[in-house]
Amino acid sequence: MPLLANSLRTLSAALVVAALVIATLVLGRAVLVPLALAVIGCFILVPIVRWLEEHSVPEWLSVFSVVVATTGLLLGASIALSSQLLSLTAELPAYRSNVMDKVHAVVGSSAPSGVVTRAIDAVETYQKMLNRELKLGGEQSTKPDGKPETKVVVAQETTSDTWYGIQILAEPLAQMALTFLFTLFLLAQYRDLRDRIVRVFGTDNMTETTSAMSDAGERLSALFTGQVMLNASFGVFVGCVLMIVGVPNAPLWGVVAFVMRFVPFIGVYVAAIPPILLAAAVDPGWTKAICTLALFAIGEPVMGQVLEPFFLGKRAGLSPFAMILAASFWTLIWGPIGLVLAAPLTLVVVVLGRYIPDLEFVSVLLGDEPPLSEQQEFYHRLLSGDSYAANDQIEEARDTSSSEAVLDNLVFPSLHFAVIDRRRGRFDDEAIKELEESIGDVASETFPDVGKDDAAVLIVPVRGVFDTFAARFMVGAINARVPGAAHAVLSASGLTALSSVDPGRVSAPKNLVFITVAGVAEKALAFMAKKGAEKFPNAQVAVLDLTRTAGHISVSSRGDAQAQVFNRLADLIVSLNLDTLSEAAHSPVPASAPQPGAALTGTY
Repeated sequence: MPLLANSLRTLSAALVVAALVIATLVLGRAVLVPLALAVIGCFILVPIVRWLEEHSVPEWLSVFSVVVATTGLLLGASIALSSQLLSLTAELPAYRSNVMDKVHAVVGSSAPSGVVTRAIDAVETYQKMLNRELKLGGEQSTKPDGKPETKVVVAQETTSDTWYGIQILAEPLAQMALTFLFTLFLLAQYRDLRDRIVRVFGTDNMTETTSAMSDAGERLSALFTGQVMLNASFGVFVGCVLMIVGVPNAPLWGVVAFVMRFVPFIGVYVAAIPPILLAAAVDPGWTKAICTLALFAIGEPVMGQVLEPFFLGKRAGLSPFAMILAASFWTLIWGPIGLVLAAPLTLVVVVLGRYIPDLEFVSVLLGDEPPLSEQQEFYHRLLSGDSYAANDQIEEARDTSSSEAVLDNLVFPSLHFAVIDRRRGRFDDEAIKELEESIGDVASETFPDVGKDDAAVLIVPVRGVFDTFAARFMVGAINARVPGAAHAVLSASGLTALSSVDPGRVSAPKNLVFITVAGVAEKALAFMAKKGAEKFPNAQVAVLDLTRTAGHISVSSRGDAQAQVFNRLADLIVSLNLDTLSEAAHSPVPASAPQPGAALTGTY
């Protein structure tokens, strides 16, 4: 039981570490959120600082000016957005009649008018409460004659009201101050921090560590900068279009679209709801609402599917599953700000996982790079018995490549994986039988032409069932180029397969090819080539061995003659001369050497 005990200890340690990390994120939210904002901000601002330094601006002045300019820009935007929000709140009662008409038009007679009226009254009640909290104006009451009676209220500030206001503003102001300080010091000392990280990982690995940090930093900086610019452009575009359409407070909705676009998948569509509703409220008709809906329905797909891939390529680095998982996790940990920071924070971890071995599993699980190579994916489909998906993968590859290239780059390496697994004892009898059925189904579906006995090219598998399947695929590929040009012995392999060919009953082939994906000793290949040359002296002998480099092996029965060895089917097909094969397929050459029924013996 030591192995089980070690596994349980490892699992327990991993769970304890995960619990400590999550607890730290939750309890340290007040400090970690500003730190996360500062780190992401540094990735965006470092290129600007470097540009200023390259233009002879002192380092301290570059850092200070960039931070101050960014902070001033954010504060100015916050003040402008606050005024927009207050303006919107003050104008809401003016849209009552339009909203009533729209609701009646939508629900018709299905809902009593009293329900609609109560819904509108509830909205107005919340608006009055918001006005009262924000001190937008004095309350008014109505006299019996219907005229409004203004009440003069003498405001008296108390200590409790002042303290309540301070409590409301304390947390965001503190986080803004911490973000400012973190950003300032990270920008000022990013070189020193980089050197310390190199020292932590060890000076012996300085080259690898420096290369990894530089690559990760440049990728993240380029990605974050590009995303900010694209999202800002989208926000400006939305604001301008809404302004042209006539939706009130268009700059506010442009900024909302800019911020919410950092939220994966649903952010923009959530940001579209308020301006659509507002457009429906201000317009007696539906034109503005439809235009606003079309803006987001068309603009976001164009931005996400056309512009982002064009400008950012595939540098996003996160799979759709990772986006959803990251948004759920960070929202649960840090609330709404976590939803906005989910994609950038997860992207940082994924990029670092490509360079830090202990975090590699995060990069594999959450990254957007294919988890398996094409060959591994095809082999996995064969193992799982998914012949339909394997056929699709071959057909997709054949759309862009020749049949022989598909076999060289996809099918033969997958068969070699199967050979390795079988040698390591990973297959039982039932598993190997199911795998053979899957491979046979795929071969029959994708390369159906197995040729005839009198074909110009005779293909002989060297050893085992997987070499037989390789021969099956190969004969199909050759016949796809020249119908009827090749034939393969599929009932056996090795010398048994060679001896099963009766020269007295079939025409002698012009080319004799031995194929193996399992690999055998060179002496064994030379022995088989010798026997093949003895049986078909007029045939050109070649070997397709996917496990060795190209070259030649001697065929001693022909004196100094040699059989050429190929490691790619494409090269072998070129040497066969397809034009000659096409003629030979219709006019085969009769056999002339061995006597009918001659059998070959021997082992290797």
